[in-house]
This record gives sequence, structure tokens and C-alpha cells, in this order.
Amino acid sequence: MLECGVLKAHCANCPIRKAGMARPRSIFARIHAWHSAWWPAWKALQCDRRAEAQVHRMRGPVPEAG
Repeated sequence: MLECGVLKAHCANCPIRKAGMARPRSIFARIHAWHSAWWPAWKALQCDRRAEAQVHRMRGPVPEAG
């Protein structure tokens, strides 16, 4: 399996994802939706993002410096 950092870089640089995000009603958006439904690396990235969000929720709000 690919490492998490490699996944983030790969998904962030994916031309299909970029084109789909820029034009949500385009064919690229449809391809990305189909592609992300089965691609294991995308699923791993989403799982990693959910884990990061859970850690942030557990830590609570960041106190303001003042």
C-alpha cells in the first residue's frame, strides 16, 4: 500500500480531480466521481482525513494567544 504522504500528493496533483473540481458539471467531474468510488488509494486518503478530523475534534478548540 502507498504511504499516506504519497497518497496526499498524488490525489492533490490528479489532473482528473482538478478538472472535476473546477467544473463540477463536466465529464471530468463524472469521471472523478466514478474513479473515486473504487480506487483504493482514494479510499485510504478519505479514511486518513476522517482520522485527522476525529483527532482535531478530540483535542477541542485551539486557545487564542493573547
